[in-house]
Amino acid sequence: MAYFPQKSTCNLCNKKFTQRGIGKHIRSCLTKQPESDKEYLYILVQATYGHDYFFHLLLSPTTLLKDLDAFLREKWLECCGHLSAFAYHRWEDEIPMSRKVNTVISEGQTLDYSYDFGSTTELDIKCIGKFKVNFEGRKKIQVLSRNTQPLITCNHCDDPSQAVEVCTQCIYDGKGALCTACTKKHGCEDGLYLLPIVNSPRVGVCGYTGE
Repeated sequence: MAYFPQKSTCNLCNKKFTQRGIGKHIRSCLTKQPESDKEYLYILVQATYGHDYFFHLLLSPTTLLKDLDAFLREKWLECCGHLSAFAYHRWEDEIPMSRKVNTVISEGQTLDYSYDFGSTTELDIKCIGKFKVNFEGRKKIQVLSRNTQPLITCNHCDDPSQAVEVCTQCIYDGKGALCTACTKKHGCEDGLYLLPIVNSPRVGVCGYTGE
């Protein structure tokens, strides 16, 4: 499938930036926020094999790995209650979900995350740094920015238009993305294998239909 990234919004100032520019901007924008004694951890979560999908997050000092796991499941992954795990190197010893995030990762370090050990979705979690900023509310995880859903073009039109569904049979041949018109005439068992295209690295996998 052909992906065309779109500009994403910084939730601190509502300005839009490219994927390359958003990280640099957020670091600068955080330094302009009101300060507090509480030190937040700034992390970047990206799909290992699809960097068009990302979250820039600010985590409070009390955030546990199980809190981050629950967030990722809710926003990006959950379909059938699959197992998941954090590790320093993929497929090595798991890090207990009861650990605080700021005790297992520091600036410049990366954690690996896997959801579903059959049709696995893999994520990279990188610590960008720590910031003493003041936020209203009690959320442990603050979303600084999330990628805008990439434009995925239909694989079947002579004049490609935006795809809205994906055939889970054809996706492995690179021909799974379908616009509304092509969905109606697609031949794989009358739509039995169609899933909606959603803003997630798990699009087209297992039974995932979005948050």
